[in-house]
Amino acid sequence: MDYCLIHLSDFHLRASTELETDEILKSLTGDIKRRIEELGLPNPHVALSGDLAYGGREEEYSIVDGFVEGLRETLHSRKMIYCGGNHDVNWSLLAPFNAELMNDMVEKRGGVAGAEARFGDDSDRGALKNGMGPYYSFLERHGLKSQDDLFYVDSVDVADVKLNYISLNSAFIFSRKYNYHGYVGLRQMLAAGKAVANADRPSFNITLVHHPLEAIVPSAQEETKRQLFSFSDIILNGHVHSPRVSVEYTARMLGRSRPGPPPVISCARCVFDEANDPTVTSGYSIIGLDFEYEKVRSVKVWEVQFDKAKKQWYHDESKGTYPMTVGVATGAENSMSSDKVGHKVTDSERALLGKWKQTGKG
Repeated sequence: MDYCLIHLSDFHLRASTELETDEILKSLTGDIKRRIEELGLPNPHVALSGDLAYGGREEEYSIVDGFVEGLRETLHSRKMIYCGGNHDVNWSLLAPFNAELMNDMVEKRGGVAGAEARFGDDSDRGALKNGMGPYYSFLERHGLKSQDDLFYVDSVDVADVKLNYISLNSAFIFSRKYNYHGYVGLRQMLAAGKAVANADRPSFNITLVHHPLEAIVPSAQEETKRQLFSFSDIILNGHVHSPRVSVEYTARMLGRSRPGPPPVISCARCVFDEANDPTVTSGYSIIGLDFEYEKVRSVKVWEVQFDKAKKQWYHDESKGTYPMTVGVATGAENSMSSDKVGHKVTDSERALLGKWKQTGKG
């Protein structure tokens, strides 16, 4: 494979459970490193799809800082990407109207319109962002700055393809009454889609959004699905504490016109809390991509889970889905190239991709 991404989520890091989770975190990084070597994959990019901390407090992010630096060093990570989750919300910093907005979206017909109106106001949007102030400080310490609409895009060139990481915030509106639900919002998604739109160059978009579609407020699920599928090639979620992978073959029925493979959705859960969720299974995913210069030829996902009794990571070969492979047809309709005749690979391009695989630069 030309590219490797490790998908992790829901660490819930805090001082009171630091010793308790340290053992599983060490075994996690050891297992990831071993599998990358066994599969012959290049040094990975690492995506953490939310709930980095337990309560969104500044002191918890010092623990997160240490953990992600350990991941970077142990895995020789080329890039680290993050999005915020509901546990990255600091309740003591929430705006007074924050819970009101979520309650209205769940309970009232016009709730989504009200939330979009408040989000469109610079002052109100700033107040909503402040509820996750320590998370955004964490991003800035790691060289990542969000846009005004609370998302950020981090990009890397892979030969002729621009690979975009799109980090969305689905947790900026929060209510204890409906703490399962999240909301991304039309304005944020339209702005993110516009930021990665480039008609002159082929691209591949990996979107991080903590809440999966079933956890988005019900009145906004259809629009959220439509928008995410319109620009995302892979969607990384957390939140539901259930590792799983699926392919959205129905995306074109919802109006997706983007060329390339159907969207792949991956959920991950990496650290368990024995006292509060004893039945939950921890798991992570390894995602591999093969590039063909102006398109992605195939997507492979290796799903790995943790056996609490044996205290070891494993994959289930009996299902015949390790790895799960999403192939891309060779016809022009699935090509990322605007050249319908097909893109002729030159010796210089082969050298460019070879350099990228070795160094991560091209």
